[in-house]
Amino acid sequence: MTALDSSPCRPSTSIMPSFRQRPSTATLMKDAREHRRIARVLRVVVLPAIVGVHGCAESQVAAPAMATSPTSKSTVAAQAAATTTTTEAAALDAPPMKASFTLEQAIAEALARHPLLRAARADERAADARVDEAHLRELPSAGVSAELNRSTGNTVPGAFFYSQGFPAISGPVEGKALNAGNWQTGASIWASWDVLTFAREAGVIDSALAQRRVSTARVSVVQLDVAYGAADAFLLLLEAQETVRAAQATVDRAETLVAMTKPLVDQTLRPGVDLARAQAELAAARTLLANATQARDVRRANLAVAIGEAGLVVEAAPGNVLEPVDVPRQPARIADNPQVVEANAVVERFSGERAAVRAQFLPRIDLVAALYARGTGLSVVGLSQSPANGLVPDVANWAAGLVVTWSALDIPSISARSRAANADYTAAIARRDQVVLAVSGQLESASAFLRGAQSIARETPIALSAARAAEQQALARYRTTLAPIVDVADAERVLTQAEINDAIARIEVRRALLALARAAGDLGPLLSR
Repeated sequence: MTALDSSPCRPSTSIMPSFRQRPSTATLMKDAREHRRIARVLRVVVLPAIVGVHGCAESQVAAPAMATSPTSKSTVAAQAAATTTTTEAAALDAPPMKASFTLEQAIAEALARHPLLRAARADERAADARVDEAHLRELPSAGVSAELNRSTGNTVPGAFFYSQGFPAISGPVEGKALNAGNWQTGASIWASWDVLTFAREAGVIDSALAQRRVSTARVSVVQLDVAYGAADAFLLLLEAQETVRAAQATVDRAETLVAMTKPLVDQTLRPGVDLARAQAELAAARTLLANATQARDVRRANLAVAIGEAGLVVEAAPGNVLEPVDVPRQPARIADNPQVVEANAVVERFSGERAAVRAQFLPRIDLVAALYARGTGLSVVGLSQSPANGLVPDVANWAAGLVVTWSALDIPSISARSRAANADYTAAIARRDQVVLAVSGQLESASAFLRGAQSIARETPIALSAARAAEQQALARYRTTLAPIVDVADAERVLTQAEINDAIARIEVRRALLALARAAGDLGPLLSR
């Protein structure tokens, strides 16, 4: 054994399995929702290094005791386990993960992760399965049957309605002896088909197909809502970030004003009220920055939820969002909006349900056929006893026929269901009209929003340029004692508001275009700009 092999810093093989098999770590690894926290554990803390250093120190201190104590290994293992717990707790308390997204990346992340979309796609798959089920109902019923029993054969003349617990008996009258009975066997191949099944199931199939279109349209609606929610949350966060940037610039200017005013006041070149006013402006600027930071953090959380990653610290990367954008001139078609498509599919579904209810007035006409064989342990006149005392079905028969069933007393209940189906159909049409009205209103509102945002965006650069010039002139005049500090404070307030308005105005144009694209039902043209 080399000196390196016998070093007390070398980890013990009896300690490492105990460290790796901690129940808390195994639980975290099994829980898929905790995978990001586990990643932070591995990134923030280098577990092998920490365990190695701690084990080295502990083993050096406890080396004499380990030579004489039989429980030294378990003690070291317990210490390593305690170190592991402390390490995990420190790692889980680490700062949350951060990520930066552009507008397109935020939308793509939301569409890939949001649970609403997973639910909508699952509903779509369920609707596909129900369409297959509706088509399969048109097929005839067919199957095989077999029976083995041991029973007596005491037949009784006369008719008897079938009831539970009264097996049918065939054959001549045998007497009344309640003996041990005989074996009875049977096997059959049978089939039946409702002649009017196509008329009866046509409405059901139409309703199922319409429901599938509803589910497909619902996926498009959810995609639109999720993408819009992520995009709008992104733009609102970008507005908050620009506001924080403008507020920070205000704080910097206020600090400069205080630093410039204090020497003048100390030299009695300016009255003491100027320093008080400068300090008040600095406090107001810091308050503005705190409010802007608070709004930014809230909107960060909103964007994280919108993209399906709650707890993630998100930064909005501007990309080309702050650049000028072309305004679409082609009018949007209301019929292409996924909400309108979904409403039309709902109307078709209720139309199919109405047809299915009307088909219930038809009688049921079944073509039936069977090929079967029976065996019995009873002695039958003219026939030899079945082999193995009835355990083998050896007497074959076939049958075919037409069965008509129609219940006249069902007509009132079917009529009630028909009236309900008609009312549902009328309500679906009314809801479709309401959706069209709402989408039309969204288009008009978004158009007005866009026109106003464009007008504001044309004016804010002019106001910003004038505010900067006024602030510079007021500051220069204050330095030469030609203007009071009030002029500088007012000019800086105007400049701060102009900077915030200019940044927000450009983003508001994008938000207006986003609202217009949502009303049109397609965010693609907006993202391509």
